[in-house]
Amino acid sequence: MPIIGTTSEGKKIVQLVVSGPKSYTSPVTVRVEEISYIETANLSLRTNLKVTDFVHVVDYTYTKNEICYRVFRINTTVASPASWVEIPAGDDISDLVLEILVIGI
Repeated sequence: MPIIGTTSEGKKIVQLVVSGPKSYTSPVTVRVEEISYIETANLSLRTNLKVTDFVHVVDYTYTKNEICYRVFRINTTVASPASWVEIPAGDDISDLVLEILVIGI
């Protein structure tokens, strides 16, 4: 996981590109080895899952040097009201690619 720069205060900027797991369990934890404390983080989808009837979103939190994320989906073909549900445990979401930018010490 490369350090791509430093801030004017000397904090590290780290970029990670990760794939989802072959067998989903909630939450998925990503450890940032290059830093010991995350001050801020941004997680975005680089590629989405290739599922025709669903739209996916990712919710995340971070603490110390770990980012934990959960993946939710909504079926776009059902009649209203549709609701967001978390991906079922065991589903293969390895096609999901996330980009994570972290600033920390």
